[in-house]
Amino acid sequence: MTQPPAPPRLPGYYLAAVVPASLRGGLCLWCRTPIEGPYRLCYKCNRARTLPQARPDNIGFASYAIKGQQAAVEMYRYKDTHQPSAQALGNVWLLLNHAVRHLGCVGRLVGAGIDAVAVVPSRTHHVPGRQTPLQYLCSQTFPPGLPALALQPAPGSSSDRHVRADAFTATGTSGFSHVLVVDDTWVSGGTVLSAVATLKAAGVRHISVLALARWLDPTYGPTSTLIRNVNQAWITPQAACPFTLDGTCPK
Repeated sequence: MTQPPAPPRLPGYYLAAVVPASLRGGLCLWCRTPIEGPYRLCYKCNRARTLPQARPDNIGFASYAIKGQQAAVEMYRYKDTHQPSAQALGNVWLLLNHAVRHLGCVGRLVGAGIDAVAVVPSRTHHVPGRQTPLQYLCSQTFPPGLPALALQPAPGSSSDRHVRADAFTATGTSGFSHVLVVDDTWVSGGTVLSAVATLKAAGVRHISVLALARWLDPTYGPTSTLIRNVNQAWITPQAACPFTLDGTCPK
């Protein structure tokens, strides 16, 4: 299949969620946050792992967003409900556009092609019937004909960052075997993993996750150490596959 033309390049301050091989052993295998000790998962992902319905088949990240740095500032500006920044919206679209070029990669990793998309809605600022910026960008970016599932916050649901199978409601899931759940920012993972649990409970067999930005707080010791150790070895999001730890597209 011929690849579509590459979109314009992101500004240089966007960082792929990929680090040198020598440092990958210190990352959570799910959410790619730095962790201390001989663990494979961070505390939050390990707790979510005990809930079978909340286990995605694959998790991909288009970028890191380090608190206080420009990419993280732009994620804030993009999420501004009063006046989203046009520049930030454009860059989020570039992250999404880049990730969509790797849909075949996640299909190969899971063993089943993506046949539907579900965009995680905001629970804090949800307005029934109104598209969020991310829902709009996804509608303009994903291949025509790829169905979008209706994922909605459940009545009374709030963003408490806990993984809950009843945080969302899903309709129109029948007949789909591999759904890609898309969110803009992964902080604790509670929201997107709750969406995974909702879709698994609705009968979807395979679920992969795409988060456009994995939030990192440099005041957390292991994160500060990771940033210092990576130093100048960061690569750009458009130089990496978002669905693999080493950034290499699967064969």
